Amino acid sequence: MTERLYYKDRYATSISAAVTASGDGWFRLDRTIFYPEAGGQPGDRGTFGPYSIVDTQKAEDGDVLHLVGKGSAVPSVGETHTLSLDWEHRYFFMKEHSAQHLVSALLFSCFSIGTVAVHQGDMFFTVETDKAEIDEETLLSVEDKANEAIRKGAAVWQDETDHESAESLHMRRSIKVQGRVMLVHIDGIDVVACGGVHVASLSEIGEIAYVSSEKIRGHVRTYWKCAERAVGYRRENAAIVRFLSSLFSAEPGNIEKEAARCIAEVKSLRHDLGAMSEKLAFSLFAAAVAETKGGEPVIFISDAAAAAFDSVVRPDDDRTVLIADREGRFLFQGPEKSFEALKAALPGLRGGGRNGRYRGSFQMDAESFISGARNILDGNGSTERA
Repeated sequence: MTERLYYKDRYATSISAAVTASGDGWFRLDRTIFYPEAGGQPGDRGTFGPYSIVDTQKAEDGDVLHLVGKGSAVPSVGETHTLSLDWEHRYFFMKEHSAQHLVSALLFSCFSIGTVAVHQGDMFFTVETDKAEIDEETLLSVEDKANEAIRKGAAVWQDETDHESAESLHMRRSIKVQGRVMLVHIDGIDVVACGGVHVASLSEIGEIAYVSSEKIRGHVRTYWKCAERAVGYRRENAAIVRFLSSLFSAEPGNIEKEAARCIAEVKSLRHDLGAMSEKLAFSLFAAAVAETKGGEPVIFISDAAAAAFDSVVRPDDDRTVLIADREGRFLFQGPEKSFEALKAALPGLRGGGRNGRYRGSFQMDAESFISGARNILDGNGSTERA
């Protein structure tokens, strides 16, 4: 079995190692500093001499497999090279894993909220709780307590013990492994069974930011960022506040109120515009009908949106009607066979409908569309409704 040096020195970034076995896309080493994916923490990546390691996983027998990219060569048994860790990748997930432990510990110790599932990702980590409801104030309180603990810099360490001794600690979550148990301690805050790789001090995390929460499987799942991701999140939000403050000419504390006022104003203007568009549509349709000889299709280009004619063109009107607007939208009322003829003859026409009324778009200028449609409907138009 591979000697796992990441537990002896979690900050080691390179060692010399020899290949003990290899296969299609993988190889094993006599010793490694690469952590295999487990407990929500991604596997490590890096290089072994000239070979790129894209991931590290556990084999069925529990040994460590170093994976190369698909189709890439693998080293032969006996080859010895320097094993070099992608430290930036590893160190971020060490910080994130420790941050997740801290958040789960504070949820439990301060608010009796248990953790049922966790996920670690490049941009955020999640903690799914055993509660159906958690108020925002509670989660922000956890954020405050977590950052206070980070500033104090509590020590984080790992040790190994037997299963019976681990059980006697009555930890906040059950032990999922048999035999020897790896424990992770956060001084004065938490101890839990975990085989992941963690930082030595909470101060290394830098900061934690609560992002959001959602309901899933009857539980509240919470989203968090830490370290450089938390810094980026804070700065991004500050930039948004500055932009909105300038946009609304409002102090940061008044942005929400000013945004609500603007939204209400826009809704009112849209309502007024809709009413005006409908009046314009009625006038345009009446004028077009007046210029159309009896029995001929009513076809015209409108400066009002085609959608404005929905309530103007009555469903029981037997005339064939085609209205196109300058934005490339249309309303057609008439026989289905006539609409199918339009779709077949006019490239770029898309749309559909039922009961003799069809809506959609076209991909040409309005004049060309109406000209082409008129040629088709003058020969195919009918007062018979489909």
